[in-house]
Amino acid sequence: MWYVPGPLAAFSSLVLLAPPSLPDHGRIVRVAACDAAAPRLPEFVHLQAGLESVVQWTLEHSPTFREQCRVLSSATRWSVSVAIAIRPVGSYRRARGQFSGTPSGGITAAIEIYPGSDLPEMLGHEFEHLIEQMDGVDLTRDAKTGRAQRMDDGAFETARAVAAGRRVSGEVADNAPDSIRRAGGRVLKALRKLW
Repeated sequence: MWYVPGPLAAFSSLVLLAPPSLPDHGRIVRVAACDAAAPRLPEFVHLQAGLESVVQWTLEHSPTFREQCRVLSSATRWSVSVAIAIRPVGSYRRARGQFSGTPSGGITAAIEIYPGSDLPEMLGHEFEHLIEQMDGVDLTRDAKTGRAQRMDDGAFETARAVAAGRRVSGEVADNAPDSIRRAGGRVLKALRKLW
């Protein structure tokens, strides 16, 4: 699927690999806002202007993203911001999430997605990192056991977040109307000619 969210002109690509199963969160709470005819994220998730439509599209077309929405809805004392940002010079990353604890025991998270990234994939990926925080995942310990990888810049990456992002992207592509999928295929074919 190719999607241009207003003035952001973000470029999306498809990753249609079948990722491994995602963890069963066990404590999933059905939240009407995530499952409604017009689903929406929890109120503590603040989106940069222009991202609303791609997030809405992702919620409507990805069961995994709706599940993540339900899980995140059970969080208390959280504040999450999601924005498109300029990629730092020399960085190869597609997104970055910064998490910090608050004195009241909550979490403040700032998620930056860089232009050129598959937005649904990065949303699913970074939201899974949020859920890892909820689950109390010890990334330093997991890096020692091989369940997480420590990147050169000090950030951590997990197979769980990679799988979630790929699954969300694939679901959005698979569940999009046929006219959207055909348009995305034509763009991809044109790009391949340029390569």
